[in-house]
Amino acid sequence: MTLRSSTPTERANGQHAKLAPEPVANRTARAIPASFHALVTTVNLIGRFAPGLSARFLQSLWFRPFHARPGTRTQAFWRSAHRRTQMHSGQATIDLHFWGDPGAPLLLGVHGWRGSGVQFRHFVEPLTAAGYQVCLFDMPAHGMNPTRFTHVYEFMQVLLTIQEEVGRPAGVIAHSIGCQAVVQALARGFQPGYLGFISPGLNMEAMVDRFGQTLGLSENVHRSLKARLAKKSIGISKAWIGTRDTLFQTLSHDVARQHLTLPGLLIADDQDEEIDWQDIKTATDYWPLAGQRFSSGLGHYRILKDEAVIADLTAYFKALL
Repeated sequence: MTLRSSTPTERANGQHAKLAPEPVANRTARAIPASFHALVTTVNLIGRFAPGLSARFLQSLWFRPFHARPGTRTQAFWRSAHRRTQMHSGQATIDLHFWGDPGAPLLLGVHGWRGSGVQFRHFVEPLTAAGYQVCLFDMPAHGMNPTRFTHVYEFMQVLLTIQEEVGRPAGVIAHSIGCQAVVQALARGFQPGYLGFISPGLNMEAMVDRFGQTLGLSENVHRSLKARLAKKSIGISKAWIGTRDTLFQTLSHDVARQHLTLPGLLIADDQDEEIDWQDIKTATDYWPLAGQRFSSGLGHYRILKDEAVIADLTAYFKALL
């Protein structure tokens, strides 16, 4: 089942289809990778006797995302860029890769947690053919970036630094928690023209709950993990955005609804393994300027490779030129 989206012409004229698909029954969280089985078993075993110890370990992993060494195809993709430049954002060095006419309007691709700019590789050719310049990069502690510790506020700062050094982008295409990074940047002066949000992760508390469900964490370990994440994030928030809010307060629908005032296109799948369907529906309710496209069966990651999704998003941005 694929639900109708508003057409590019409708969206360009401010007319958006208002869709309210029903949740799909019996959706299950993404299966735990084989390499995680031993880790999860150990964490849950320790958690029976010392839930705080297990939670401390999981908290350290939360801010140090796993990412494998880039393979030859990934490295070849980055080498295919027409231009490359480095910039410094805080303590991080970011490699910016550009495809397309350097004088064309700029689109940024913003990946999510445990993601990489390479996930947008299927968008590059259609978008450059449509008349855009595309910029992709790996956020700190992701992909080919060598740092290890990061958080969404550092993602936010990278976007603000790109705007300062490269110029205001015509649009942004973001995936998962990358969408929340865009929201945080919007709150602090980021000014893209249009937004393309794919599987937006705008409710951090719900995502942590889904993480615990996927790992099969005991109630005690899960509760302890959330408490530790909240406490740790207060210090990070104070240092980066000048508040004492927890990540559950800042990375939330309450904040997103204040700043999603730009036109855009929201794309999501009703069988997403990481984003609860109700959170997608909530976002569509408070973002009236966004057109909507929903698919079924693509999940959280395959949606970035789907030809129909890529064509629809390309058509949306092409209609804006």
